[in-house]
Amino acid sequence: MRMVRGFAAASVALIGVAACSAMAEDRRPLPLPTTSVSGDLACRFVSKESLSIALGTAEYDAQGDRRDAHRKNPDGSTLAAATCEVSTASTKGKRAISISVQPLGLIGEDDAQVAEVLASGRADYVFPAAEGMGFAASDATLHLGAGTCDLIVGDWHYGVTIHDAVEGRKAVDDAVALTRQVVATLNLPKVGTKPRPTASPAK
Repeated sequence: MRMVRGFAAASVALIGVAACSAMAEDRRPLPLPTTSVSGDLACRFVSKESLSIALGTAEYDAQGDRRDAHRKNPDGSTLAAATCEVSTASTKGKRAISISVQPLGLIGEDDAQVAEVLASGRADYVFPAAEGMGFAASDATLHLGAGTCDLIVGDWHYGVTIHDAVEGRKAVDDAVALTRQVVATLNLPKVGTKPRPTASPAK
């Protein structure tokens, strides 16, 4: 009987360990997809589901849109720009996530910052050259938001900023994933017709 009782106790212990492991896995941040997503879109170019995951809530307000140009761009696309400003009740009207897609050269300072951060080595993440020219950084690095991502692909500058950290999530990882999603969803030409930005000379 003692052996049976011992076996039963060991079994209960193992079940308890397995349950704890399962609970720990359930608490791990759900990764965002990094490819074009299906389903409803906020601002006509951002996954509503991905925003809910990144924000930790399905209750949010998204303002923005994708706008077409009056004529074709040099790369053959028809987009003028796309923006999406997202807020939640907890942010009290302030931005929780900002997403923008703008033509390269529209705001030269933003373009130059990409080159300067890459040259300085301050980025927390650098995109592979095959994906474009870009980086992601935490607030501790650039003080622009909990997770900031800038990526230049073709003639376009993609920017995603998660302004405040969300408990249990990694803002830099989410900013990178959202950026890759937007690139895939908009599917703009990857070959550029405009010169790449360069870092300003050190003074």
